Amino acid sequence: MKPRLLKLLVFWLAIGTLIVAACGPLPPRRFVPPTHQTSQLTDAEQIAGDTLAYLMEVVLGRAGDPVERSAWATRGLDLPLDFDLVSKRMHGPVPLRAELMVLDTNILGLSEVLYHYDRRLNLFKGKRENDSLYPCAELMATRLFLVHKLNRGEKVGLAAMIRCKSLFTPGSRDAREAELAAMNLSDTEFRFLKAVFQSEPAFLRYMEHPFLVSTLKRIGAVEQDAFTLSADQSANYRRWACPSGKRLHPSPVTIAILPSMNPMFDASHGPAGTVTPSPDYQNVLDHIKKAILDGVARKRLGSGQGSGIDRLPVFFTPQRPMAIHPGNAGRVIEEVCPKADFILILLGKNVYRAIHIDPENDIYPHERRIYLDVDDIRYQQIDDDIETIVSAIMPALSAAASDHPFEPGPLLPKPSPVL
Repeated sequence: MKPRLLKLLVFWLAIGTLIVAACGPLPPRRFVPPTHQTSQLTDAEQIAGDTLAYLMEVVLGRAGDPVERSAWATRGLDLPLDFDLVSKRMHGPVPLRAELMVLDTNILGLSEVLYHYDRRLNLFKGKRENDSLYPCAELMATRLFLVHKLNRGEKVGLAAMIRCKSLFTPGSRDAREAELAAMNLSDTEFRFLKAVFQSEPAFLRYMEHPFLVSTLKRIGAVEQDAFTLSADQSANYRRWACPSGKRLHPSPVTIAILPSMNPMFDASHGPAGTVTPSPDYQNVLDHIKKAILDGVARKRLGSGQGSGIDRLPVFFTPQRPMAIHPGNAGRVIEEVCPKADFILILLGKNVYRAIHIDPENDIYPHERRIYLDVDDIRYQQIDDDIETIVSAIMPALSAAASDHPFEPGPLLPKPSPVL
């Protein structure tokens, strides 16, 4: 077979595989009923909102794979703001969906995190055992609206929208001219958003989520005002920060393991939507901690330092997933674990593909952090990462081991190597 013909065959086989995969649902998962709607976002929905803020940044062409950013920033500009049209395309064949969104396989892992914490954000709305590969029509409609606004250089008056949110509910009157002006919406845009929010009322509540508001303000989609500045202040993870002064016998090294955009937390489907680490996540944590401690022991024995059991690193592991990526990692670390000597950012399966990580700026040795995929830990493909971590923390451990060891008094128990 001629080389050119072979290349064409391989190309079309790859395209066919992508289309077949895109047409099908995600693998089966334990069925979780859709979250009950309440006036406030549940804990699970709050996590979904964190993830949605970053996903929106990607699908507006402001983050993610640099190769796809231009396509995401412009896809759908030739389409009118018609929610019926959006819905028909999202529920139609793949070529119609491609008019609204980029068939970007890089975002599949990130999307799965979103659907895990709020299945209504999936095309199937949590009404089937499986999830679709695609987001719901309301999410794509919101993106289409924002793409139109951004490309015209217009900003939404989000604070006014929230003040007038009763206008978006079923049976409400049309917005008056002064109200449209305050929201910086045309009559067509208002009717479009009203159809979106009536189709999925949760989206109107997500529009008040601090991380989403702050993100939209930063990328220039909404006006800067007291409302968005307040969102900036609220969009933080200080509630889950490492407690200061907790340990009576501090270790010379603290390693923070921060779960980021990670679906390995069980989300209840009751009104509270509480979130707890799953047994699988605990197993992953135990494995990575043991691998680090074993690496420290090997390094010490190799250098003739002995076991140094009283100078082991300790771990800080928040019990709540966050949305950490190179764009906000420095700020989140400063909020959550500013004194940590090294930070592991533990990403859900394939989430790293939706994140542009620059090895020259975003990870060790340029920063005191690395990003790990949970599957790499599961399948023990982290030898090089363990070597990186151990090499980074050994100088502090060795220096501490050379000092006179601290002996706790009778009322001070020997500390555990794990917080």
